[in-house]
Amino acid sequence: MSQLNVPAVDSGGRLPENWIVVSAATSLQYSFLEAAKLFERDHPGTRILFNFASSNQLANQIEQGAPVDVFASADMSILNRLADNNMITENSVMAKNKLTVIVSKSSSMEIEGLADLAKKRVRLIIAGSQVPAGRYARQFLHKMDQTGSYGSDYSLRVLDNIVSEEPDLRMIAVKVAFGEGDAGIVYVSDVTRDMENKVRTIAIADPLNVIATYGIAIVKSSAHPEAAKAFYSLWLSPKGQAIFTKNGFQPALTT
Repeated sequence: MSQLNVPAVDSGGRLPENWIVVSAATSLQYSFLEAAKLFERDHPGTRILFNFASSNQLANQIEQGAPVDVFASADMSILNRLADNNMITENSVMAKNKLTVIVSKSSSMEIEGLADLAKKRVRLIIAGSQVPAGRYARQFLHKMDQTGSYGSDYSLRVLDNIVSEEPDLRMIAVKVAFGEGDAGIVYVSDVTRDMENKVRTIAIADPLNVIATYGIAIVKSSAHPEAAKAFYSLWLSPKGQAIFTKNGFQPALTT
């Protein structure tokens, strides 16, 4: 659990009344931390405690009774699961994201295109299959099989090159940047400014890509429904959408 600006809790482990808890997919961290400054400025006295982890892990925590006010997921099906169990009051698509391949600039392997991911001895890092991005990466590889361009066993040869499966894409980007892997599959938004001089990207064409649809929801058990609604609404506003665009996401209404 990533807890930022952690406040003191009382003897019962409860947060002060002016704090709301936002659980969000790790890939949203940069955008949400940027927005928190604006939100707290526009809502004096309200503070945000963030919990960043994989979407499924966060959903499990909510299902187990964790005190959460707002949940933001990289997989709408997870929000639908919570909705089916009557655990959220409302939810909406808030942004979209694309996959891209990153290659370490320190790698000695010649990786110039998608075909090269299947070369022997390429060290590939991707997310685990329990993480939405890990599932999306595998879906992309299977789409490649179906094109026939690189052989029907392309995905098997690429998956044989995996040297590490990570719980979040930021860790993949960091490991590839520092040469612990030759290549990785991450979201476009994970190629942040601090990564640009350490990795280069290989684009994945839209027909082969898997678009991640991010959703946001107000948790039914929220102790601060008005503040939760305000934070929820921020991401559906032009101001929130502009933050997403700045950080490499696609706006919510992009098809």
